[in-house]
Amino acid sequence: IASAGVSGTDGDTGTSIESSAIAQMEDMRRRKRNARLGNNKKKKATTASHEKLVKACTPYLLSAIGEISSSTIPSMICDAAFKCDRDQQSQLLGNAILCGGGACLSTSVLSNSRGDNANSMPERIREECETIIHAHTPGWRVKVLSPGLSERSICSWLGASIFGSLGSFHDMWVTKAEYEEHGAAIVNRKFP
Repeated sequence: IASAGVSGTDGDTGTSIESSAIAQMEDMRRRKRNARLGNNKKKKATTASHEKLVKACTPYLLSAIGEISSSTIPSMICDAAFKCDRDQQSQLLGNAILCGGGACLSTSVLSNSRGDNANSMPERIREECETIIHAHTPGWRVKVLSPGLSERSICSWLGASIFGSLGSFHDMWVTKAEYEEHGAAIVNRKFP
């Protein structure tokens, strides 16, 4: 723009600057419009792929509908402990282990947590479990253990790799021949 103003020697300098600025603004508007159209195409493609995924997974989800629970994590922990003998309940609640991808939620997602992001989920679970427990048995303490944030999301893989490397694990395999002979019922036979 500055070079256009310097090169003009007559009264057209202002006009050339204005036309150059207008051309640049129109170019920016065109780029933004094209970017929006491109984003809409990406959104449509993402929506289509999501619909395909849901359609493919629906039969599997429908078969497990009876097993899906809408309970909160703290209520599931307390329910599991209450189903055990009364003597074991306090010991179980004192050794709750929290791991997996959902345990990696940060404080920005958790409304009532404060402080360190790595300990926000275990602390929230502990507080909510104690609220439920104290309604039945005041004085019991809940202890929620959790590995570091970097290991929390891969705990199931770590445990499976340790379990798979055990020498006795080979006895628990279901071979292809066994599966073909007995079908899916072999799992219930081998692991009652």
